Amino acid sequence: MPIINHKVLENIAYGVFKAAGIPDEEAEIISDHIVTANLLGHDSHGVWYISRYGQQALEKYVPWQNHDVIRENPLFQLFNGNGAHGIVALTKATSIAIDKAHNSAIGMAGVKNVTHMGRLGAYPTHIAEQGMIGMVWTNTGGLAVSPFGSAERKLRLAPVAFSVPRRNKPPFTLDMTFSVVAGGKIEQKIARNETIPDGWLVNRNGNYENEGSAYQNQNASILPLGGLQFGHKGQGLSMIMEMIVGPLTQAGCTDGNEKGGGALITAIDISEFTDIETYLDEVEEFADYVRSAEKLPETKDIYAPGEMEEAVKTHRNKTGIPVPDVTWEEIVEIATRLKVSIPSI
Repeated sequence: MPIINHKVLENIAYGVFKAAGIPDEEAEIISDHIVTANLLGHDSHGVWYISRYGQQALEKYVPWQNHDVIRENPLFQLFNGNGAHGIVALTKATSIAIDKAHNSAIGMAGVKNVTHMGRLGAYPTHIAEQGMIGMVWTNTGGLAVSPFGSAERKLRLAPVAFSVPRRNKPPFTLDMTFSVVAGGKIEQKIARNETIPDGWLVNRNGNYENEGSAYQNQNASILPLGGLQFGHKGQGLSMIMEMIVGPLTQAGCTDGNEKGGGALITAIDISEFTDIETYLDEVEEFADYVRSAEKLPETKDIYAPGEMEEAVKTHRNKTGIPVPDVTWEEIVEIATRLKVSIPSI
């Protein structure tokens, strides 16, 4: 498995996307996004998308300038991306939410009809870096999750992410799905030829499934958050989110066909509610309080949201990003096809 410097990967990604016909700014946004995902340890949303995004762009790419504004008021703007790239769309919509929050204390943006949205945590983190609270809700991702008590795929992966600012440190950020695991993490296990752990997948007999092929063949589904014992909680959270995001973004609630695929972004200007310095003190003190809990024998550290990812980023900035052999082969193949130079590994 090659281990590659993040700048090298970013240059390759940008070169592939440009050669595939993606406009400069958008190619840069997407390249930075996916490599940052790897740096933070979210390999499921990282450079394995270079070949996929590149191939999709060769077939058809819709630039962000082709979007439509469906609805707007001082608090909210709703976009139809008309097939624009999801990472670009949510990056642009995040800036709109921030601008509206500056003017109205709370700013929101909704997006529908876009492609894959990437690592959701990137967007509220950007909001938090502006000294605001950021939240992103979606009803996107494939139908891969079963309701509690079933193995039939009825629910989308539907990630959510929240972020709050810190003083002179990266924001606290929570990025998760209401399933026990993200679908991309299963794909990474498959790419590495690793067994799927117990508790991730359930088959139609109601047993844990450990073969990745069963997931790819849709003979197994991802369990809702809480698993076989408490999965009603994950199912409930997923359904409530659908009922908020689907109608408000006009993407609709998932019905097994084309409905769904919306995102709702919220920025909250803390200074309109309380003194920002007091806020920063309180969240830091709370994090310190939780981290001070007595550790179990096998526990090395107790982390606040986002801190584990930042530790991985520090390590990978120094050592490089591990890329599975099959992923590297796919990157080399599309780069070679598009005449983008690849360094010797």
